[in-house]
Amino acid sequence: MVAFLLLATLTTAPSAARRTPLVLAVERARPAVVNINAEEVVRAFASDDPWQLFFGGGRTRDQVRTSLGSGFVFDERGYVLTNYHVVARGSRIQVSFDDGSDYTARVVGTDPGGDLAVLKIQVDRKFPAAPLGTSSDLMLGEPTIAIGNPFGLNQSVSMGVISALHRPVHAEGRSYYDFIQTDASINPGNSGGPLLNADGNVIGVCSAVLATGQGIGFAIPIDRALRVAKELQKSGALAEAWWGFDAESLDKEAAAALGAKTGALVTSVEDNSPASAAGLRRGDAIVRVEGSPVRDADELRFLLRDVPLGTRVLLGVVRGKKEIEARISATPLTAERAQGVFESRTGLTVAELSAREARSAGYDVSKPVLAVHEVSRNSAAARAGLRRGDLVRAVNSAEVDTMMDFQKAIAQARKSGRAVLLVQRGYRLQEFEFDLG
Repeated sequence: MVAFLLLATLTTAPSAARRTPLVLAVERARPAVVNINAEEVVRAFASDDPWQLFFGGGRTRDQVRTSLGSGFVFDERGYVLTNYHVVARGSRIQVSFDDGSDYTARVVGTDPGGDLAVLKIQVDRKFPAAPLGTSSDLMLGEPTIAIGNPFGLNQSVSMGVISALHRPVHAEGRSYYDFIQTDASINPGNSGGPLLNADGNVIGVCSAVLATGQGIGFAIPIDRALRVAKELQKSGALAEAWWGFDAESLDKEAAAALGAKTGALVTSVEDNSPASAAGLRRGDAIVRVEGSPVRDADELRFLLRDVPLGTRVLLGVVRGKKEIEARISATPLTAERAQGVFESRTGLTVAELSAREARSAGYDVSKPVLAVHEVSRNSAAARAGLRRGDLVRAVNSAEVDTMMDFQKAIAQARKSGRAVLLVQRGYRLQEFEFDLG
C-alpha cells in the first residue's frame, strides 16, 4: 500500500502553479532547437613524435577539431539558422535534436560580416520549426530565455531580461552593431541558439561575442537575422546593394550645426541613384535606419548591408535642424556600378591595354593588361602615390588582366570593404590599399 502511494505521488502531473508561462514558452520552442557539431580535419604535428620534441619539425597527421554550437529550425523543410563562426571551418556538420535524433547538414550560405549562416538538414521530411517573433517591439526589462549547448551541455535553458537594445559590440578586432543585450547566460556553445520572449517566440539569435562578459549576453535581432536567412536560403549569398551616396561620421562641428548628437553625414549623392530618388542631399545627417539609431558611418553601412534588393528602407534624416524621413530602395550593385563607386572613392581610373599597346608603352607582355589611366588631383589614389601608366596586376590577390576581371574583383572587394591593388611600376611590385566602405 505504501509503495502504491509512493508511485502515485511520483507519477502525479506537475501542478498548474509550476507550469508557468516561462515553462510553456520553453516547451513551445525547444523541439526546434538543435545542437551543432562541426568537425574540421587539419594537418598537425604529432604530439608524441620525439623528433618534434627535440629538433622541431617532424611528422604530421590528420587531426579532427570540433566546434560546438547551437541553432534552430526556422523552416520546417529542415533549414537551420545559426552563427557563422559555429560552422566557419566545418567540413562535416551534424545536428542533433532534443529527442536524440542526429542528422547530417550542409551549409547553404553564410554572412561572415553579420555572423550568420543557414544550414540544410540532409533529409527530405518536415521538422518542428521554432515560433518566430519580432524584434521591433522589444521592451527593456521583459523576460528572455536562451536555449543552447553551452560548454557542450546539451539543451540548457537560462533566463534573464532585456538589458539594452541597439547595442554596439567590439570584440576580437571586429565591430558588431544593433545587438540585443540580455543578462540570460550566453556562453560558448550557446552561439546560434534562439533567444525567446515570454511567449516562446524567437526574438534573437544568441551570439557569444564577448567571452569576458559576466552576466552580459548578446543576440542578433530576429528581424535582421531572418532577412539575411531568407536571402541565403534563396541564393546562397547576400546580393550587394547600391545606394548611391557616401557618408562619413559626424564630427562635433557638423553635429552642432545640424542639432544632431550622432549620425552619418552625407558627403555626396550620385545622379540617377536610389539616394537621389529618395531626396537625400549632401549635408544631410542620417540618424536612424528603420528605428535603429545610427551612431557613425560604420554603423550605417552595417545596417544597410543586409537589406534585400528591392526593399524600401525608412531613414531618419536631420536637415537644417529638422528631422525628416526618406524612403530609399536597395538596387543591385552591378559590376559596372561597383567600378564607378571605386573610381569615385579613390580617384583612380584604369584602362585595358592590348598586348600590342602595352608593348608599345615599353612593357614586355604577351596578353592584355590593365594600366592606370588617370589619377585625380588630391584623391586617395594621388595621396597613395599611384601614377598614370602603372600596371594593376591583382585586386585582393585575384589576378586581373581585363576590364571584366577588374570589375568582378572590385565587386567582390566591396563585400570586404577594402581593395588591395598589386601594382607594377617597371620591375617593382607594390601594394596599395583602399577603403571601400
